Amino acid sequence: MNTNLKRAEILKFLCLGLSYAFSYAYVSMISSSLTAVQTTIFVSCLSVAAIIWLEMTMAQKRFLGSFETTSFQKIEVRFWEAILLLLCLNTYFGQIPELTLLFIHAVVVYMVLTGTGHMLSDRSSVFLPFDLVNGFCRLPFISFFARFLSVHDTIKARRENAVGKSSGDPDVQPSSEEKEPVHVIAIIVVLLFILVIFGIALNNLALADARFSEALFSIDSFLSNISVSEITIKIFFSIPVGAYLFGLFQGCVRNTSSKEKEYSELLIDNSRKLHIMPDYLFCGVLSVFLLVYLIFFISQGEYMFSAFAGRLPEEFTASEYAVSGFHELINVVLINFLLLSLVRLFGKHKKKLLNILSIALMAESMVFSTISASKIILYMTRFGYTSSRTMGLWGTAVVFCGSILAIVHLAYKKRTFAPWLMFSAGSYVLMNFICFPFI
Repeated sequence: MNTNLKRAEILKFLCLGLSYAFSYAYVSMISSSLTAVQTTIFVSCLSVAAIIWLEMTMAQKRFLGSFETTSFQKIEVRFWEAILLLLCLNTYFGQIPELTLLFIHAVVVYMVLTGTGHMLSDRSSVFLPFDLVNGFCRLPFISFFARFLSVHDTIKARRENAVGKSSGDPDVQPSSEEKEPVHVIAIIVVLLFILVIFGIALNNLALADARFSEALFSIDSFLSNISVSEITIKIFFSIPVGAYLFGLFQGCVRNTSSKEKEYSELLIDNSRKLHIMPDYLFCGVLSVFLLVYLIFFISQGEYMFSAFAGRLPEEFTASEYAVSGFHELINVVLINFLLLSLVRLFGKHKKKLLNILSIALMAESMVFSTISASKIILYMTRFGYTSSRTMGLWGTAVVFCGSILAIVHLAYKKRTFAPWLMFSAGSYVLMNFICFPFI
């Protein structure tokens, strides 16, 4: 076994041991009633452990020569590691801890996929839903028994190696441990004897000093308060949790990324078969949408854009003005994205006019999201920040950025999904930190 294989083997067993400790700590966290500070500390420690686990997994793949990350993949991995740690702090500073905890789980899975190359594309892409299904379901469950298989493979490899050596060199003799198993029993007996004399030594030290005796009594009281049944239950539930997590991490080592590439090619090939709609039909549809939006802007311009001047229409209060139309305008933007998706999925894309109209649709989406943001900002300046208001402002920022990047993609054929996803995650974290002092 060469040096790299030995290092990979060592890392595998370090990850194996970590899976037991991590899963027990995770079960302890979700089964306990923790304060906000305790939750933040617990989640932060687990996240650091997850990052260490990922780094060891990536190093294991490098030693095995099965995967090398590209420069952009390295950037993505470091970005999601940073986001994970910041999300941990958001469990305390953030406004919706439950949502943040959900994001933390998703980030851990996605971080593993980006770090090990088990994505359908070479970077974050529109295949994100399929990537998450792959990370949450396929990889962990097809490698659910990876802990057992990892130990079995190692034992089998060592036996084959030993047989190969003995058959190749008749002078090689079995080791003393293989030849005389009595040595193992002797070692156990010696260790038990040492444990007994250690207890005697502690007893004598306690008799010699009252403070040392009190310290030992405190330790004994602490251990006596630990419920054996509670620990047993946590260990019982941590076994499948650990198998799932080890299946996710080690499954990315044991399985190649060929399946993901196969799924990606299958999706791309099938998507080409869906280009059945004539471009002139979509041009007509987009023209109707754009015309309706233009009429809407002209007829409602004074009402819609009044928030930019910091004034309200006479018939509205600030709360009524902010609520009136805010969700509806965001819904219109989402409808525009859905319409653009249909155009990209079913259109033949042979007419340049279709691309121009798609860009115009996204430009109007930018206007809609800007109006929505102005309404909610006006509301915040008068009545302060709340979770729903800041989440609404974050949502408008995400769709505004998505509209800009969609225009860049349509105009210059650039891959812009990964930057949009990174902006969405980064802005969510930043929003929580900025708004915390005002809550």
